Amino acid sequence: MKQIHIFNVISGIIIIISMILLIVGGSNNLPYILIALFIISYFMQVKNLGRVVWIMITGLVLILSLGTLLPHFFAP
Repeated sequence: MKQIHIFNVISGIIIIISMILLIVGGSNNLPYILIALFIISYFMQVKNLGRVVWIMITGLVLILSLGTLLPHFFAP
């Protein structure tokens, strides 16, 4: 159970920071939807309702968030 919480804290920080950067950059409503999806998946994991599915959804949102951060790391 502790590993799930550590994963959620680290992924939550990454997701929220990357989505805030997108919101500041003038993006549409997608960052708000992804932040809401992360919060919903966290509470579903805590309540043990389809934990494996919600962990996969959190992982996909995390990969998408890391993908949006790539231009900030590799920009000339």
